[in-house]
Amino acid sequence: MKLSNHSSVAIRAAALVFLLGAALPLAAQTAVGGVDTIPPTVPTGLVGTAVSANQIGLSWNPSTDNVGVTGYLVYDADTGSIIATTTTTSFTDSGLVPGTTHNYRVSAFDAVPNHSPWTDPPVSVTTPVPDSTAPSIPTGLTGKALSQTRIRLTWTASTDNVGVAGYLVYNADTGSRIATTTTTSFTHSGLVPGTTHNYRVSAFDAVPNHSPWTDPPVSVTTLPPDTTAPSTPTNILASAVSSSQVNLSWAPSTDNVKVTRYIVRRDGVKVATPVLMSYADTGLAAATTYSYTVAARDAAGNISPDSTSVSVTTPSAADTTAPSTPTGLTAAAAGSTGATLLWSASTDDVGVTGYIVRRNGVQVGTPGATSYADAGLAAATTYSYTVAARDAAGNISSDSTSVSVTTVGAADTTPPTTPTGLTAAASGSTSATLSWSASIDNVGVTGYIVRRNGVQVATPVSTSYADTGLSVGTYSYTVAACDAAGNISPNSTSVSITIADTTPPTTPTGLTGAAAGSTGANLSWSASTDNVGVTGYIVRRNGVQVATPVSRSYADTGLSAATAYSYTVAARDAAGNISPNSANVNVTTLPLPPSNSADLAWDAVTVPNPSGYRVYFGTAPGKYLQPLGQGISVGNVTTYTMIGLASGNRYYFAVTEFDSLGQESAYSNEVFKDIP
Repeated sequence: MKLSNHSSVAIRAAALVFLLGAALPLAAQTAVGGVDTIPPTVPTGLVGTAVSANQIGLSWNPSTDNVGVTGYLVYDADTGSIIATTTTTSFTDSGLVPGTTHNYRVSAFDAVPNHSPWTDPPVSVTTPVPDSTAPSIPTGLTGKALSQTRIRLTWTASTDNVGVAGYLVYNADTGSRIATTTTTSFTHSGLVPGTTHNYRVSAFDAVPNHSPWTDPPVSVTTLPPDTTAPSTPTNILASAVSSSQVNLSWAPSTDNVKVTRYIVRRDGVKVATPVLMSYADTGLAAATTYSYTVAARDAAGNISPDSTSVSVTTPSAADTTAPSTPTGLTAAAAGSTGATLLWSASTDDVGVTGYIVRRNGVQVGTPGATSYADAGLAAATTYSYTVAARDAAGNISSDSTSVSVTTVGAADTTPPTTPTGLTAAASGSTSATLSWSASIDNVGVTGYIVRRNGVQVATPVSTSYADTGLSVGTYSYTVAACDAAGNISPNSTSVSITIADTTPPTTPTGLTGAAAGSTGANLSWSASTDNVGVTGYIVRRNGVQVATPVSRSYADTGLSAATAYSYTVAARDAAGNISPNSANVNVTTLPLPPSNSADLAWDAVTVPNPSGYRVYFGTAPGKYLQPLGQGISVGNVTTYTMIGLASGNRYYFAVTEFDSLGQESAYSNEVFKDIP
């Protein structure tokens, strides 16, 4: 604001007040013109909630004030003592005894301070008694060997007065824990074939309280090692398709588990280990006789006896005459995925060694006989077939007349069974590990659909999945199975895991403190950061917690005059993680002013060239002991303590502002104080 004629800057009316605290009588306060004497309204809507067994949360509606509400006082309604001072409309009372009742009142105050009446009636809250009741013992524990290395356990769910959180699976022989699960089943994997395992299960709740484990234990033995060899292959067929190649085929072997490969021997020497029931032996010599046997092998390495040997002679390389074209080709649908072909035999000057079957112009088979079963077709689809004959020299006849066949339209509409035994466990702070039992299908399961919180996140082909990139929170999972026809099973029973927040906020920095008169201290600091979010701060005075503000400042009151206090601040998040304390800051309150003094305060004036303020006083209204321009210069501050005043007098005070050009404002409003 521009200065002009020594009167262009007016100090706001009612801005000059005494900072006398309790030493200033109420009559003197009301006597000063324009002083705020109106207290805030009584806070309304006070409610209290037991947050835990040792914490109570209070909240209320904000009060209103003719100038502005500065804060609130929380009282113990039974004793009337102040519990806390806060600038917000909520407070958490901590460190309480479980099962105890506490009564609270709240009042508001403004900057003077004027205090509202406290709330009436008080609010009563009782902290709960911690849960000490364990869940019931799980019942119906059973076990089954799924394979040589896996055992499946199931049991009936336990009950609890609050809620069952999960189950512990134990080795009954050693008492050691094998697994923790939230479901009523568990699959123990990686076991030794033919070994016996004894299990117990107990339940626990969120506290956790643990039930006794099941008794007696359940004993399960894994399936014994596989020592049974597959059956010997039969129906060995061998045909020389050229002077350098022999084609072999045979009927499938059987096994108690599964045949994995076949062993083909030529003249007693192993030459191939095909997975399918056929083999093309190439690079042979013309006009040479070879003897072949076939054996079957399973995954455990058990090998069947060799089949009966068959001999075949490769033709000479001089044959250039092709066989006759096959005739009489017929085709018939074999269900929805196959077709059966028959034709009349061709003739050749040396000998027909086999045939070439083409579907829609593409070779699909090389049978040695006059029939062929085509498989893996699409339902309700038309296919065209031809057949050509071939001799040992590799001469090939013309294709036969084509025939068409349409497969039956019975597509697979049966979904797989619903996956069972879904388990989930948190893996570190960012991932979860899932596993489940395999589904079955009328044709075959091709994969699984994993959903997190109802949204698809993966399509694994195995019965496990590692979900990564998670953050703090609770996640619910389901799994469904799908087959090649696109049929999808219902979702499994859902399981949930929780990624807990264990990271404390950063340590508050920049803590500063300043005395607020003789009975208070004002603190402020820089904000802390947290991986989830900072919910508040803990202020400690001389190592003892005195407040839990949510903002980055705190006004500590009720202190002793001329006393040094040490403060620290820590940050807290919603999970209860607390940062280390900040560096401490020391604050010394001001001494009580002498009785023959007067504390003055006024609002700051904003001007282009400020220089400072002058204080004028005298013993008569409007008449000061200092002429204008010669008042006491106090610098560019907004408070001043006048000392050495004579007892038994009433003194009147006013303030002016002056700039660097020598211009001075008019007097402020006038206030007075009686010196006892």
